[in-house]
Amino acid sequence: MASSKKIQIYGKTYSLKSSSAEVDAEEVAGYVDSKMRELGSASSKTSTLDLAILAALNIAQEFMELKSQAEAKDQADDEKIRQLVVALDKELQDIEK
Repeated sequence: MASSKKIQIYGKTYSLKSSSAEVDAEEVAGYVDSKMRELGSASSKTSTLDLAILAALNIAQEFMELKSQAEAKDQADDEKIRQLVVALDKELQDIEK
């Protein structure tokens, strides 16, 4: 069930509906806010919209890096499982002889 929360990002309040039970909307908002503040401290003349876009790009890059790492780990795990199945199959064949 979607719940509505008031969150604050970069000094502006938003009403957000979130149905995620795994991720807290306030934690997400805090992360976005911290990214925008981090970028804003580097350049005080950057508009809020530009900071939001830069923050979104940085967060998307982080996400894609983590996704790539997870996919590589999944592939490595799949290969280990395949090798174990082959080894078990060989042992079973040896036992049946």
